[in-house]
Amino acid sequence: MTEELARLDRDARRAVGDGDWPAAAEAFAAIAALVPDNPRPWYSLALARLRGGAVLSAGPALRRCLVLAPAHAGAWGLASPVTGKAAHHLRAAVLPDAGTGILRAAAVQRQESGDAATAVELLDRVLAREPGDGECLVNRAMALIELGRKPAALDDLERALRIDPADVRARWARGWLRLGRRDWGGTADYAARWLEPEPDSRQRLFGAPLWDGSALAGRPLLLWGQFGVGDEILFATLVEAAARQAGGPVVLEADKRLAGLLGRSLAGVTVVPRADPPDPRIAAAGPAAQSSTARLPAVLPRDTVLSPRRAPALAADPERVARWRERFAALGPGPHIGVAWRSGNRRTAGRKSIPLGELAPLLRASPGTWISLQYDPDPEETAEVAAARRPVPLDNPAPDIRDDLDELAAQIAALDAVVTISGVTAHMAGALGVPGLVLMQRDPLWFWFEDGETVPWYPSLAVLRQRGTTWTAVIAEAARRVAGG
Repeated sequence: MTEELARLDRDARRAVGDGDWPAAAEAFAAIAALVPDNPRPWYSLALARLRGGAVLSAGPALRRCLVLAPAHAGAWGLASPVTGKAAHHLRAAVLPDAGTGILRAAAVQRQESGDAATAVELLDRVLAREPGDGECLVNRAMALIELGRKPAALDDLERALRIDPADVRARWARGWLRLGRRDWGGTADYAARWLEPEPDSRQRLFGAPLWDGSALAGRPLLLWGQFGVGDEILFATLVEAAARQAGGPVVLEADKRLAGLLGRSLAGVTVVPRADPPDPRIAAAGPAAQSSTARLPAVLPRDTVLSPRRAPALAADPERVARWRERFAALGPGPHIGVAWRSGNRRTAGRKSIPLGELAPLLRASPGTWISLQYDPDPEETAEVAAARRPVPLDNPAPDIRDDLDELAAQIAALDAVVTISGVTAHMAGALGVPGLVLMQRDPLWFWFEDGETVPWYPSLAVLRQRGTTWTAVIAEAARRVAGG
């Protein structure tokens, strides 16, 4: 059998190299017949059939691969490039008799990959068999939120809470939806997330009781960032208010890339980089209470949270800012405007990102100089747009603005304005008080709210909201404003 497998493997490789997908599929099918419990040949067979245009016949091979390896990212990923009716048929063909455990695992994988629609379809199948599964109801609600189907998501959350009124995930998601509507009555539900922290939460690691917002009589308060760099920047705008309310010293644990920037900006706050084991200054402080910074909107008074800031929350390094102003001036005439158009987050990129070519009306609207603030630029995309005689921004002259966030902050502070999708660049510009336009996807995270052009934490930003499925109207409005209209 070993010799036969080796021969078939050579045949398969030769066929793939020649682009002969029917022959490759034949070889992979023969290999799968010899080793039916190995998911790899089933995956390769499905891939060969898809490449050869045999979409429906790929289904059984995908089904077998996923039965053997339920979380096989490659197998689920094969559905991604297929569109329209073919995608529907492929999804219908995969796992028709799968158990609920496999369907749940596959749904999680698809949602994490940015395919919330398939996640909902898979969870529909679970709930058709187990309608009282509260966890599955919450998972489907999360996927529905990403699809903009918020009334349906709320229905699922209410069903889950009728099954278990103490379900903290369901409460948190319901509070999240209410806060997104500027309904501050959702804070109690939103705060429920931290009543039962995840096993790997910093909250469990530190052990101090949750801060309830009361004065600590001079004893230290520990705060720690959560959910990503953008969230850490946003909720850092509330740290000084928390320090005043606690009435004692504050230690803030933050992403190490933000430690210098936050340490410079937050008066009287000791900022330490997140590390494992934790920075020894945390234990030395002996905190009397702790909180995630993301929880502060539910702990601080409503007026404190929602009052627009009078001064920027962050301060860039002045020497770096001066250096970047000089460099930008040498690149071309003002105004100097930074632009970011694509998200690197696999789960949300499809909803947030804008093809560079579609920004042409915006980039033509200013006589000044556009500078890319993308930390993961796609040279092929830029070259294609330039070849089509459409404008492109100048490449960012810094070597690494993903990991050197102090450098990114200095660049943004040195610019006249920023136009960006939602993400770290938007948070940074808002916290620095730099004028900007945020090109907001149709269903944003709660702190960008569902409507309105302003958010209280970032008074310098105007939020331009996508209402349909295209970006045309948003880009046109941004171009009008950039042109001074």
